[in-house]
Amino acid sequence: MDRLAFRTDWVRKGSDTYPLKEPTKQFSLRYTLRGGNYSLDDYFRRNFVTGFLVLHDDQIVLEKYFHGADQNSRFVSQSVGKSIISILVGAAVSDVAIKSVDDPVVKYLPYLSTSGDRDVTVKNLLEMSSGVDYSEDYTDPKSGAALIGAALLTGNPTFKDFAASIKSTATKPGTQFNYQSVNTQVLGLLLEQVTGEHLNQYAEEKLWKKIGAQSNAFFYRAQKQPDTCAFACFNATVRDYARVGLMMMRGGTLGNKRVLAPSWVHDSTTPGAEYLEPKPPDPHSPPRQGYAYQWWIPYGHEGAFNAEGIYGQSIYVNPTRRVVIVQTSAWPTPLGNPSLEEENALVHEKIAHEVAP
Repeated sequence: MDRLAFRTDWVRKGSDTYPLKEPTKQFSLRYTLRGGNYSLDDYFRRNFVTGFLVLHDDQIVLEKYFHGADQNSRFVSQSVGKSIISILVGAAVSDVAIKSVDDPVVKYLPYLSTSGDRDVTVKNLLEMSSGVDYSEDYTDPKSGAALIGAALLTGNPTFKDFAASIKSTATKPGTQFNYQSVNTQVLGLLLEQVTGEHLNQYAEEKLWKKIGAQSNAFFYRAQKQPDTCAFACFNATVRDYARVGLMMMRGGTLGNKRVLAPSWVHDSTTPGAEYLEPKPPDPHSPPRQGYAYQWWIPYGHEGAFNAEGIYGQSIYVNPTRRVVIVQTSAWPTPLGNPSLEEENALVHEKIAHEVAP
């Protein structure tokens, strides 16, 4: 992404790198899906995987790269970046730059007072329950997702103007889950307002240096876009994404550095209302993931949670098994298909159980 003439807002690593232990033995796995029996190599091929890493605590169990990528390659987060923004909001709450997640958004961004966000709280944005009029349909060229993507690529309109143009619906904020990238973009604008820093600078200070990242990361945006892209534009190496997952798995710390309050990690990964809870499978549909503060919550009993992005990006965190799995992929379509999503969830859970029975 940094070779495509975008503006790159760099997130610099610190002087200390948090060490990960290199693999000591081969790891293999077979799994069954819909009557077929597959290996991990089959999974990598079937899921168009570009990078894959499994951590058990600090020990790398498996690390693979494909299609010319390697350990130094930076992969675009897509909406995994939303979980990065959640971490930064948590840091701002600890700093009391954001007084409370129950504060109205317009307390910090008064220019949204005539927009759909006029009655929305910071928590509503975090939980994707703002109730604004915005469609995340990636196949509709007139959807909100298409329009915010065009703003990213062209710089027109600014993200501030885009957010201000969004209208409300009849849905009361805080009553219904509706996944909308504009909510995260507003969180990014809010972070820059309350901290007085560009998002990349705040991320560098509050996250990247604290987790001991081994490589620089960056946000990207059009040269003509004055506002930092918050909803999908983060880029980092697989190992550094894994360090983010490891920090979350350990309740907000990595090594001797605290990134987040334990209460924020809990709230970020625990659905706060019935409509955000994951649902078990039924005869007609697979299980439905739940949602908290920009993290997905799969149905189950091991406290697992995910950062997820279109085209098959993910950070899977299982605190019970002490396992973190990072996957970067290039699915042919944004959401893949139900079979790919089912296979992704099954294999990640099976790996966690194989690594830590």
